[in-house]
Amino acid sequence: MDKDYILKRLNSAEHIPLDELNNYLISKDKDIKHEAWNYVLRNLKSLDKKYLLYLLQFPDTGTRYRAWNEVPVLIKDGLLTLNEVRELIEYFFEMLKDDNITVRALSWYVTLIPLIEIGLVKKEELVQYYKWLCDLEMEELEEIKTELGVKC
Repeated sequence: MDKDYILKRLNSAEHIPLDELNNYLISKDKDIKHEAWNYVLRNLKSLDKKYLLYLLQFPDTGTRYRAWNEVPVLIKDGLLTLNEVRELIEYFFEMLKDDNITVRALSWYVTLIPLIEIGLVKKEELVQYYKWLCDLEMEELEEIKTELGVKC
């Protein structure tokens, strides 16, 4: 399919079948992948709960990372429960040691603290992942290391 056609579909009010949406969410084309995620965000309340849970386990960790960022909103809006998400917490923990440095750093820097604040993640559970945090030598992560009491 033509990129312009796909982008127009993703930006329209048209319903996109989930298998097709999944293909866009794993696209190598960053524009398509980005617009596919925007489609998800615009349609969060109309997406099936099973699909929302699937996004938290999504094979592409770039998309999975984005899904985990939405967890506090999904819970607050009653689309998912804390218990439903907690059953999938290992998929979040995997991102704390992901080979994709961007996904790993953003999972520590952006996603983690809100998940701690809503009671989904306990600081003690993170100790086994500190090695992967310490491997990231980024100034932005110093605040997280301090907050968690991590000495690298």
